[in-house]
Amino acid sequence: MGHLNLYWWSKSKLSLDEPENFGDLLSKYIVQKISGKEVKWFNPNKKRLITPKHYLAIGSIITVATEKSIVWGSGIISKTDEVKNATFLAVRGPQTRQYLLQKNYSVPEVYGDPAILLPKLYNPKLEKRYDVGIIPHYVDNKIFEKNEFLNKNIGLINFLTNNIENTVDKIVECDKIISSSLHGVIVAHSYGIPALWIKFSDNLYGDDIKFYDYFNSVGLDYPEPIIISKSKLNNTDINTFFEHYSDIALPKPEVVNELSSGLLNVCPFAI
Repeated sequence: MGHLNLYWWSKSKLSLDEPENFGDLLSKYIVQKISGKEVKWFNPNKKRLITPKHYLAIGSIITVATEKSIVWGSGIISKTDEVKNATFLAVRGPQTRQYLLQKNYSVPEVYGDPAILLPKLYNPKLEKRYDVGIIPHYVDNKIFEKNEFLNKNIGLINFLTNNIENTVDKIVECDKIISSSLHGVIVAHSYGIPALWIKFSDNLYGDDIKFYDYFNSVGLDYPEPIIISKSKLNNTDINTFFEHYSDIALPKPEVVNELSSGLLNVCPFAI
């Protein structure tokens, strides 16, 4: 049966730190589910005599690609990324594709973060527990060490995890999501849950292009990041934000479905 070689940004492999980041670990989960094969972490830039076939999927990880890499849904993290040519089957969004086209690389007009496929692979039927779920990127976790704003209507979801399905359950139990993590937004959207990208700090690496890359791919015209303080993390203010930004809180299902079909049509793994 063999295995697949996949690179994802792994805290345990690259930082010797546990647990993993949900959004990055999603890559392994989804590729494993779709292919039915064991997935092994693979570093494309490690020197070896012969570089075997390997893949890049979820994440702003395209800078690690080599000419032997097969890219399926990855993206850039800043407009100054150095990216080598590779086999590009799909990229996260139009901004990544345009950046690569400027380098005269061949990149088909196939968009989508593979995280949008998650409901096809895992679709729990759970009752709602919270009006709002708050998902900080793990670089923002310290901001939320004191959870004085939490109540029976507001839940906090930690994205440092080794259990994808348990974390998805927590997202699905929320009526709406605010998140400083891109995959908090993407996964919520994939399950039809309204979600807004919120900036809690400037701690996140990159120039935010990954967010606009995704929003462009699903037809959401995000004007700028929404910046709020912890004092605004209450039901009244959060509901006001969703009323004000209702046109960008959820992509149209037909758009997500079309992207999903496009990703699956070029999927390099046996389905």
